[in-house]
Amino acid sequence: MTDDTIKRAMKYFSTEYNCAQSVMKAVLVKKGMDFEEIFHLSAGFGGGVGLQGHICGAVSGAVAALGVINSKKFNDTKKHKEATYESAAKFMHLFKEKNGSIICDDLTGIEMADKKAHDRAMEDGTFEKVCPGYVMDAVKIVLDLTKE
Repeated sequence: MTDDTIKRAMKYFSTEYNCAQSVMKAVLVKKGMDFEEIFHLSAGFGGGVGLQGHICGAVSGAVAALGVINSKKFNDTKKHKEATYESAAKFMHLFKEKNGSIICDDLTGIEMADKKAHDRAMEDGTFEKVCPGYVMDAVKIVLDLTKE
């Protein structure tokens, strides 16, 4: 159920995990593809990849989850890659259509690479106000794209 997966993602995000970790873990738990290293694998995607403000971590976590999901459907490397490119492009189109961007700086209104701006946003709760919607949208879109 999508609502349970969203609740799981929000639980992760409300603790110590970033948007990428929360999306990837929640989606893969839902799909029965959980593995221990998910939080480690996706940690660097937060804040627009290494706090650089580029592609939103929720987007990166979703795309990574799509790659894992597609690995169960396609054993052939070329077919897996093509399917993952296609599903990633669909995901990014839908996310951008809903939110106007896939870029962390644009979505948060914070220049993530500016340490002072980032620290202020951490202190004033900007990320807790803004980012949960992106985490929820990413989870919903991935689950919609991977319905069987």
